[in-house]
Amino acid sequence: MSDASRPQLFGQLGPDIFTVFSGGNRLLYERAILAVYDDFYRSDLLFPTEAEVVGVIYNCITREPSLWAEDEAAVDLDRLVTRTGRRVRRRRVVGVDNQATGTAISRSRHIYNRMLQTGWLDEASYGLKTTVEMPSGAIRLAEFLCTLKEGGAEQLGGLVVEVRNAIRAVREKPAENALGLNKAAQDSARFGRYLRSVLAALREVDRQVLASDTLAERLRHYFEDFVERVLLRDYTSISTTAHPYRHRRTILASLDELEDSEIDLAAVADAYLEARLVPDGQAARDLVQEDLFRIRRVFERIEESFEAIQQHRSRLETRLRNVVRYAGRRTNFLQRSEHVIQGLDDALSRGVDDLTVRGLIEPRIIVVAPELLAKPRGARPEIADADLALPPLDPLREFRRQLEREYLDRLTISPAKVSRFLERRVPPFGETTAAYMRIETVDDFLAFEAIRVIVAGGLGADADSRLAKTLKGRFEFVVSADAVSNEWLDCGGFHVKRLDDSITLEVGHAI
Repeated sequence: MSDASRPQLFGQLGPDIFTVFSGGNRLLYERAILAVYDDFYRSDLLFPTEAEVVGVIYNCITREPSLWAEDEAAVDLDRLVTRTGRRVRRRRVVGVDNQATGTAISRSRHIYNRMLQTGWLDEASYGLKTTVEMPSGAIRLAEFLCTLKEGGAEQLGGLVVEVRNAIRAVREKPAENALGLNKAAQDSARFGRYLRSVLAALREVDRQVLASDTLAERLRHYFEDFVERVLLRDYTSISTTAHPYRHRRTILASLDELEDSEIDLAAVADAYLEARLVPDGQAARDLVQEDLFRIRRVFERIEESFEAIQQHRSRLETRLRNVVRYAGRRTNFLQRSEHVIQGLDDALSRGVDDLTVRGLIEPRIIVVAPELLAKPRGARPEIADADLALPPLDPLREFRRQLEREYLDRLTISPAKVSRFLERRVPPFGETTAAYMRIETVDDFLAFEAIRVIVAGGLGADADSRLAKTLKGRFEFVVSADAVSNEWLDCGGFHVKRLDDSITLEVGHAI
């Protein structure tokens, strides 16, 4: 069967691509594949020759010759010098084993041919030059293996910030930044998978600790797997400054605003369709809703994930404390009772009748005795009248209460306060603009802010409020294009016209 007619595994991978990991040299193949991918295909756009690839494989064999399945003693080998083409020449070094060098070169070529045969590598000719390429499916698989080997530590802080910024950009310019929403959904899914991987790592450490037969293995799992691999890397990255709770509320609020805007959703769907993410308009709208739902589902379930992670972490830390606490103790029963048995044996050999042995021999316990009987309940004391002594008034406490009342009264913007502010700023039957209304105190600022909110919300939007009813018939407000800018605030302007000359009386606050 030709290579073109052979079925592909998962549509992208060759059917024999995993066979290199099934033999006795699987660890060596792992090192070789990752080394070739990292040197030539992971970051740089290089076009290596066969000699260069064989040289990288040769270096893997020389670093760890014991990974080859054959029983072979480690020897000093020549280093390879690669050049353009397929030939590999040696650099002669005095005192090395030429036969071992030849064996290593043969094994390197064997591994290279196996990688070609199984679909990890592919040769391509460009004129007279032949280069070695890695197929797209093999590149994805090699990147996954590299991530798995490195531990897959995620930069959670940057990932969550990217999701927040992407949603914010879509809200501001939905047509231009629509594809960022799809990317944010993918990043959110990555974040959810990462939390699940942390929880799975904790469960795996828990199982390994329970399956440990000796104290040394238990301590090794605690310190190597839990402390170094999970606690110091994964859990620290999600429990310090990169904690996703900082941006969770902002992300959910932005999603609510985006879902409430039909115009923005339609613009995002049109951008999806233009980018050919979906075949038609209905599929584009469905994909937009699916992306929003994926982001919301991840960030709404953060609390459950962190609670489960915290429970596993606390349980493992408790077990670690117990292991360290009892590590130096003699927990075996025979070891703890050794001195007691030795004392009894010595006493029997001497024929001692009256024997008292220190240690774990329990004292005699009396179970029936007059002093062990329950005592009868005594007579209840009579209830007598007594004067209730009230604590004296604390002047500092009373002064604090007075200050609190004054503070709350100051924050309460009553219609009378707003009326008095307008009467001081607008002459009877006159008019002025918001830019010329002086703000001298905090009370003036609060009154002006109440007026600004009424004008900004629409003059008839809250006509039933107490403030609107009080100002109706006395003042007239008209929105203007002039801006207000002072030391207190920057806002839109408005005109105020006073329709009478009445004065609002001051009302004192009862203490």
